[in-house]
Amino acid sequence: MKAVQRYKILYDIAQKLNSDLASEAVLHTIVENMCAAAGAKGCSLMLMAPDRQQLIHTVAHGLSDWYVRKGPVRVDDAIAQSLAGKPVAILDATTDPRVQYREQAKKEGIVSILSLPLMRRGKVIGLVRIYTAEPRRFTAGDVEFFSALADLGAVALERVELLEDEKKQFLRFVSTAAHDLKAPLAAIQSFLGVMLAGYAGELNEKQKHMMQRASQRIAELLNLISNLLDIPRIEMGQIVHEMTEVSLAQVIESFAEEASSLAKQKGLLFSLQVSPDLPCVYGSQPRLQQVVTNLVNNAVNYTAEGEVEIRAMAIDSEVLVEVVDTGCGIPQDDLPKVFQDFFRGSNVEYKGTGLGLSICRRIVEAHGGRIWAESPCLETGKGSKFCFTIPRKVKV
Repeated sequence: MKAVQRYKILYDIAQKLNSDLASEAVLHTIVENMCAAAGAKGCSLMLMAPDRQQLIHTVAHGLSDWYVRKGPVRVDDAIAQSLAGKPVAILDATTDPRVQYREQAKKEGIVSILSLPLMRRGKVIGLVRIYTAEPRRFTAGDVEFFSALADLGAVALERVELLEDEKKQFLRFVSTAAHDLKAPLAAIQSFLGVMLAGYAGELNEKQKHMMQRASQRIAELLNLISNLLDIPRIEMGQIVHEMTEVSLAQVIESFAEEASSLAKQKGLLFSLQVSPDLPCVYGSQPRLQQVVTNLVNNAVNYTAEGEVEIRAMAIDSEVLVEVVDTGCGIPQDDLPKVFQDFFRGSNVEYKGTGLGLSICRRIVEAHGGRIWAESPCLETGKGSKFCFTIPRKVKV
């Protein structure tokens, strides 16, 4: 590549960095331009985890989803050299013992890798990696040029960090306010329980009815506050620290008895289809339990008659979970909005907080997965089907 071309690429990225373009979009622009400038298969930008023992994919271009989500990238020999501030070129990633995911690299069609340290204020905070589909010996000029692009990436990350700090401050405010509201409401709920039980004197039917309605409203408020407390925890990355090897089969089966009881109370059939060889995932067991519980509870609440079914199976590099019901379904105008904060369906009387599904979306996405809804269910022509995927844990 000629020097003038390199200067143009540097100039274009610098211009975008100084524009109103969102910082995440700038990072995507950097990896896309590095990939194009190198004539490479792909490019990724990874950041150090808080424990500095592994890296987390932040943005990538030209790589498949399954490769990006293949599992935690631990600090191996090659990465350790880069974290010491030295660019590292690997001629054959499928055989070099310094590479952690050699078999996955071969399946992805990756041959050579150039790793460049991402520096900020003299400290390595992550890596930029260029992947080629053929053997490539990077020249000193190549390394110098791509290192300059990596430096621009570090500048963009500093902007991201400033925005994240502002977001965290707001989320902390929400968390504090919600926490301060929860204690007095819980106390009021307790007093109402005492009165409804008759310990403060006999209530007539009208008084009891009013107390029950007040108690129900406070229960709804406490649920809303719990959800509001959940969002900051997820947004601030708490899930990352909870992640370990998890059996989704056990998560689902541990809830099956409760789900069956809930369905039976409404006169519904309940069925469970979990693949016997369902692979493990890398995730937070309580958070994945929260997703399954929320989806099944919704299915039961919005189904007057018929059946609720949970399915789980392996699809390629992911585990797929489906919750299918024969309920009232979701209007087509509502379908694109169901995972938005505070959205509640227009065709149902039962009104929740409008945060359950949006929290499910946050949890699934924090695991590198996807969540979506179909209505009517394409297989039955009625009801709804909620689906989510989690990348399976990669064996190394």
